[in-house]
Amino acid sequence: MTPAHSSSASLPSPVLIVGAGLAGLTAARVLQGAGVPVRVLEARDRVGGRTWAVPALATTGEDSLLDLGATWGWAHHPYLMQLLDELGIRPFVQPSAGATAYQTTQGVHRLPHPSGSAGYLRFAGGAAQLCRTLAEQLPADCLELNTRVTQLRQLPHGQGVEVRAEQDGTRRTYHAAAVVLALPPRLVAHSLAFEPALPAALQQTLREVPTWMSHAMKSVVVYAEPFWRTQGWSGFAVSQTGPLTEIHDASPASGSPGVLFGFFAAPHPLRAAPLAPRQAAVLIQLAHLFGALASAPLAYHEWDWAQDPLTSVPGDEQPPASVPLQGPGLLRQPAWAGCLHWAGAETSASEWGRLDGAVESGRRVAAQVLQKLTDGA
Repeated sequence: MTPAHSSSASLPSPVLIVGAGLAGLTAARVLQGAGVPVRVLEARDRVGGRTWAVPALATTGEDSLLDLGATWGWAHHPYLMQLLDELGIRPFVQPSAGATAYQTTQGVHRLPHPSGSAGYLRFAGGAAQLCRTLAEQLPADCLELNTRVTQLRQLPHGQGVEVRAEQDGTRRTYHAAAVVLALPPRLVAHSLAFEPALPAALQQTLREVPTWMSHAMKSVVVYAEPFWRTQGWSGFAVSQTGPLTEIHDASPASGSPGVLFGFFAAPHPLRAAPLAPRQAAVLIQLAHLFGALASAPLAYHEWDWAQDPLTSVPGDEQPPASVPLQGPGLLRQPAWAGCLHWAGAETSASEWGRLDGAVESGRRVAAQVLQKLTDGA
């Protein structure tokens, strides 16, 4: 699938996948395993999509990478559990022993019952480890980073799809017999042009599907050790006052360093403030919850997904009124005579929005593409 500056200079190749998140890379792995060459185009300078992990400290190793994006799996997620087994990745159970802190305007209440995060599964190296491992198993030349797709054109007479993109300031053109869009549906509707235009019902569906995590902002605070455990706290907290509304013990399996992470309230005026007052407000809150040691961290990290233009569109900073149980059926059906396919956690028929849903959608779309290629053979 050699890119070229003109459509006549590149010959059709089987499958092009747009998006190197968990869904797109899962689909690529299945197709590659079936002997179908793929090319994966990713607008970011990294794989992983909404799975993203950063070093806790400059001196810590890969096992201490901290999730700024999607984090958890659960034992009842069959597609995720199967993929972990295939990749040889063993999750660990997030620490949850100890009391829950419940913060109201009247103060902090110590609730002795188990943490609300009991049974949550995490991964050494963060959830992004799944995507890094998937990418490492693909042929070295099939993944192109810093490549933002801008337009798709259905070619006549069943010749497939022409895809136009920009890569480091250079325009690129690709041809493929089938294209998989493994991006948030709203992002597709907002940022990609289609020729011919997609049917009105499909356009509306793309615009209406909420984007998982698009309103989320995470603050991650690093300490030398998880001091709250020695005080009998689980690290899990719920707050009516904020700025963080839900807090978890995000320490690595080894227990060092100690890490707390929380979800910033959405919306919250501090999200538009400079970093310094926002960080100060977070540390004041953590000190109220867990004591003075919380006010002196080794490091502070944060990411606001609503401000990430490769995830969210204007308006996504507001949380959805309700969270679907499944993605729309229309986004599990190919378009353009079977040449254009949809993947991503928002299209899943299983766990909408979660890692399991992304894996399920990747497997489902790979099966669809294989069927399309078989029928057209």
